[in-house]
Amino acid sequence: MRPERFAAAELSKYLHIHKIATLDELKAVLGSAVNMTVFRKLRQLSYLSSYSHRGRFYSLVELARFDQRGLWTCRGVHFSRFGSLVETVEHFVTRSERGLLASELAEELEVEVKEPLLKLVTTGRLAREQVSGVYLYCASDPVRRAEQLRERNLPARFEPSEFLRERLVPPDETKAAIILFFSSLDERQRRLYAGIESLRLGHGGDRRIAELTGLDVHTIAKGRRELFERDQQVGRIRRPGGGRKAGKKKRPRSSPRSKP
Repeated sequence: MRPERFAAAELSKYLHIHKIATLDELKAVLGSAVNMTVFRKLRQLSYLSSYSHRGRFYSLVELARFDQRGLWTCRGVHFSRFGSLVETVEHFVTRSERGLLASELAEELEVEVKEPLLKLVTTGRLAREQVSGVYLYCASDPVRRAEQLRERNLPARFEPSEFLRERLVPPDETKAAIILFFSSLDERQRRLYAGIESLRLGHGGDRRIAELTGLDVHTIAKGRRELFERDQQVGRIRRPGGGRKAGKKKRPRSSPRSKP
């Protein structure tokens, strides 16, 4: 039987002493100039590659001392139990209760994260929403993303509500249920609720809600404006000054006095 020229045990011994190493250092340990030779031996040992330093450093899973976040730092080099930087960024954003700004994520991981974030958004693995001129990165799943936006006290304006998102009921019955519900509301409540649903649907929401409810698109737009202006008065159906103007009472003309 042909003896094994390169032994994985040599890599294990070296890493147990030094904890982490570069590919060049591991090739020197094996006495090989071939990268694939090192990787074949590392796979036998269950290895880690760093998410910092462009993945240049390697260690063993058994040597890592991950913290509660799943991160481990050794001599300024960062490793993650979730794998590469891309995988780690996706995990942190998806699991975050409030989504994450790029600056927040960079502080957490101690590396630059703009490139992996862009890649994840482009491939649809993460989503982003613009908030006060900056992007908030969220989970790609619509339900999870809505939860993260609510935790940030932001309206989940890009997602329809469960009431309008339901697809198990035939369209005619759905429309009938909405019309029945709207008939129980007064004028102000109808336009405010329609405004909320339009905001949830996003672009084209006024038209789609108008088709479902029979309300005029201008009424729905008015409801949206009132929601943003926060100028509603409890117990009033119309804003002050709304409705028909009161007519002026006409006094009967007095007959002219007859001259003496």
